[in-house]
Amino acid sequence: MPFVNEYVSYEDAEKYDLDNLWNKYNYSMLKMPELLNHFDVHQHSWCVDKEQGYWLFNCGFLLNEDSISGYAEASDKEAFILHVNGQNIQFILTSHGLGATDLYPIHFSYELVSMSPSSLPNMSRESLLNILKDAINIFKYNGIRDLEENAKTLIEFDF
Repeated sequence: MPFVNEYVSYEDAEKYDLDNLWNKYNYSMLKMPELLNHFDVHQHSWCVDKEQGYWLFNCGFLLNEDSISGYAEASDKEAFILHVNGQNIQFILTSHGLGATDLYPIHFSYELVSMSPSSLPNMSRESLLNILKDAINIFKYNGIRDLEENAKTLIEFDF
């Protein structure tokens, strides 16, 4: 079964501690679980391959403490957690826009900033990066929360 975008069950959100994963990385002043009340569907979302037991969770943008303004603000770095073989792998990615087309008005490329851990005992770095790319190509713009925008999105990778 390939990756699909879906809302996370309350049981899985608790099992994988998604509130704390979000709060660890996301710059938002409003933290989980309170933030869920501001979404149309009051649940976490992820991109999941149930057959393999893999999931991708977007933790959003990191905080930049060294901004030009002197105040902490959102950075251009985005945190993703890829869960593979019972292990969370942290990916920090940055993106830049590419030329929009009529078919894909949302067109951007991700670059890898960091990955931790960089491999697993039974899985290489290259394999993990391929799983990440597969999941992000399904997640697209904003997973299940924005399927209309996802249909207009083309993603490339510089890694």
